[in-house]
Amino acid sequence: MNVTDGSENLVQTLESDADNDGQINATLSKLYTDDLEVTYNVTDASGNEATGTEDVTFAPVAVSNDTDTAYQGSKVAVIAKSTNTDVEVAGADEDNTYQFDGSTGDHSQVFIFDTEGKELDTYTFTVGGAQGAEVDVRDLGLDVAADDLNITTDDALTGTVSANAGGRTVDVVTLDADGDEVDDATDSFDLDGQGEGSFDVGTLSAGDYTVEVTDAYSGVTVASDTVTVEKASDTSSDFDASVVTEQAGDVAEITVSLTGTDEADVKIGDDSLGYTANVSVTDGNDDGEVVLLFNTYAPNKTSSFDVDDSDDEVSISQSNITTEIPDGDLLDAGDYDLEVATGDDADNVATLVLEERSTESHAVWTAPTGDAADFSESADVYDAIDTENLTQTDTVANGDVVVHQVVATGLEGAFDAKDTEMLLGNEFNLTVEQTNPGPNRDSKVLNSSAATVITDGANDTYFFVYDLDDVNASRGDYYDSDDEQFDVEDDDAFNATFEVLESGNLTDVEDGETVSADFEVVAPELGLDEDPINVSAAADQSITGTASVAPGTELTLRVKSTGDTQPRFLKTGSAYVMADGTFSAAFDFSEQEEGDEFDVTVSVDKGTASDATADGNVVGAVETETTVEETTEESTEETTEETATPTEEPTEEPTEEPTEEPTEEPAEETTESSTPGFGAVVALVALVAAALLAVRREN
Repeated sequence: MNVTDGSENLVQTLESDADNDGQINATLSKLYTDDLEVTYNVTDASGNEATGTEDVTFAPVAVSNDTDTAYQGSKVAVIAKSTNTDVEVAGADEDNTYQFDGSTGDHSQVFIFDTEGKELDTYTFTVGGAQGAEVDVRDLGLDVAADDLNITTDDALTGTVSANAGGRTVDVVTLDADGDEVDDATDSFDLDGQGEGSFDVGTLSAGDYTVEVTDAYSGVTVASDTVTVEKASDTSSDFDASVVTEQAGDVAEITVSLTGTDEADVKIGDDSLGYTANVSVTDGNDDGEVVLLFNTYAPNKTSSFDVDDSDDEVSISQSNITTEIPDGDLLDAGDYDLEVATGDDADNVATLVLEERSTESHAVWTAPTGDAADFSESADVYDAIDTENLTQTDTVANGDVVVHQVVATGLEGAFDAKDTEMLLGNEFNLTVEQTNPGPNRDSKVLNSSAATVITDGANDTYFFVYDLDDVNASRGDYYDSDDEQFDVEDDDAFNATFEVLESGNLTDVEDGETVSADFEVVAPELGLDEDPINVSAAADQSITGTASVAPGTELTLRVKSTGDTQPRFLKTGSAYVMADGTFSAAFDFSEQEEGDEFDVTVSVDKGTASDATADGNVVGAVETETTVEETTEESTEETTEETATPTEEPTEEPTEEPTEEPTEEPAEETTESSTPGFGAVVALVALVAAALLAVRREN
């Protein structure tokens, strides 16, 4: 008797027992769950011969008159005591209506019960009318999932297998679109204690595939969803720019484009340049590019390599950096070769040009009191500039916000690699020192380290922000928190110097690199343009003034009736200090009457500026007279004569012409206008002034 899997005999031993009703037991070399065949050739003592070939059915569970368990999808062998024995099967649960009457068949003592598609329940077997057995059908929970249902011929087909039982052996095969097994695309492993495992059947040619997983003992089988494999495109890589320019100490952005792959290797430098780094980048969001960030301030550290997009990845080990640059030194200015590759050879090359760094400029800006907390990133600063809440200046009102803007290349990498506290005093300093200390006094030096530092390395711009109310000062060559502390006072003048220190790593210039700016602290003051303020009994009457506080400061104006004015009134409005230090607010006086009196109070919403006050009156509209033609003619004549005889004409002409013309032709030469804030005498003076201006322009 031979038992084969289609190619070789699997029988290890054959045993016969005369007391076993003529049965022969074949012991196989190992456990087989696949379909097998048995071929037999039997000849008895009388010369009778029987031959044939039969299929072998694998049943991992066998019961006779006992109880066992089986996983759904496997087969159960019910063993009878004799051949051709009736077997009845029924579900034990009252809701399970399954029932079947069968037989072991001729020449067989085995009845096969297939649990595929059966409900999870206990099944009872009545064998030969009396014999009883039970099988509890459970769910193995075998499941398979491919990691990716769309891959290329360059990608391995991988996935995971899970079950409700750990430690079980599973066999993995790959089936093509016709259901045939793919040679060498198999795997076999034991699930871990959590009933989980992963498979890798390698790369495949283009086509559609499914992965079939079989539990080695129970024979339970599951298949994955269809995996589509497409032919991989030719891979290539390139740099977006042939030349990447940056300053030594800054962070260089090297953009790598990828085609047909999501991985590439980038080489920076060369042995002849004293620096080489080999970096691997991965495009994690499939956008076809990776922006590699290279911090030239600390080029010998793996932490100096990063990617701009968090979905992408960069990989580099310390062994991939070859240099003798000491810790803390930045990469020297110069031209550095760049290479990118997706295989053994470089796909393309470029050049990283590092220019010498520089310290360029320093400017002072101011913002309203209390706004320092609003600045946390560079966008906040630029927004404040756009809205004129931050203005460049050389005077700052006491209590307002000071912003030092420093433009310098080559600082970005330092800020990226270290905390600001570590850089101050080691790489650079901001010193704000009084320039007018007075006789026999040391200068005040502000505690500039208390400033909030906002970096915009992409634009080589750095902001130091502090509120004059929140910064202390000591007297001496530098700020010392242990010395007596002083406040900033009105009329203090300061020189602010940003210095890149020679003792640091950023410059070799003797005595360092410095940029300075001066500013003076002035008293926070508010003022109204007029006192008294005259308005018409009309809408949109403007009340204006000036302020020394920062542009953007919000003001509140109160207009309150005084004297015998009836009915009483109170009007409030808001204004903002403009870039030129002016402010204006419009009020509606259309319900007031001529003669009403009021006072005006202007105050800051934040800060210590004292209120500004003024009296006010509601006056009527004023009729004014203008003589267009004759005034122009007479003025021209007067000017000509006045030039010739300056001692006579000024005393004669004004007594004749101005008194005659307005009374001779009022209907034709005058127009009525409402002039808010001017009385009749003032209006007449304004008219004469306009005429004189016209005379000057004619000459």
